[in-house]
Amino acid sequence: MQGNIPTGGENPTGLVGRLDPRTKLGLLLASFILVLLPQRPEIVGLATLMVLGHLAWARASKELARIRFLLPALALFSLVIWSLAAQGPTPLFWRVSRESLAYGVATFLKLGTMMVAGLILLATTRVEELFLGLVRLKLPYPMAFAFALALRWVPEVFATATRVKEAQEARGLTLKAGGPITRLKRHLPLLVPIFLLTLRRSQTMALALEARGFQMSPRRTYLLEIRLKCQDWAALALAGTLVAGFIYLHILGWDTIPGLTL
Repeated sequence: MQGNIPTGGENPTGLVGRLDPRTKLGLLLASFILVLLPQRPEIVGLATLMVLGHLAWARASKELARIRFLLPALALFSLVIWSLAAQGPTPLFWRVSRESLAYGVATFLKLGTMMVAGLILLATTRVEELFLGLVRLKLPYPMAFAFALALRWVPEVFATATRVKEAQEARGLTLKAGGPITRLKRHLPLLVPIFLLTLRRSQTMALALEARGFQMSPRRTYLLEIRLKCQDWAALALAGTLVAGFIYLHILGWDTIPGLTL
């Protein structure tokens, strides 16, 4: 289970993998802006294609397999909720209009694209580099450390859950038999040992940090060294140009859905 959770590229390769972590964070922010500004699904789709191109360029296309079950559920949720919640002057059937359906498609593209952009960052950046990039961006050290620790902690929690589940199955607990409600009831008791083991590990981590003098000195040294190179400035300039273009379209109102009411 631990191998299925993206926690940062262990050996980033390719041009994207060699970019400065601050550049990758800037590209992530630019991706969010590109998809959040427009309403029209055609414009959002253009931003989605750019992010997918970024995904292919980063050699991280296999990361899509991690969210293959989440994307269809997200598409169904977005289309149903926003097609009914939004309103437009061109009815299609029942309470669904052409404008509301377009907005539902755009919402799915927005959410899915942001997930893919996050996967690109995690797949091409080691946790240590991401942590140092946040520190260089003047994020308070405890906050940057907590973020990096959370990325490391997620697979540990899943690994703990897997061990508890396997231990209970070895003792004769059947988790896969019966209907969905029955299986859910059988999984609920597993939360107690998972919570206790996670809490115990958290206490051990806190003691280890205290023993090593966490935050005893305001000055710190780092094993890694990062600096912005020409390729970083080129990537940031390209991202800035795209963001400026989308902002210009937004100001002109070309990316809005006429008649849409939220």
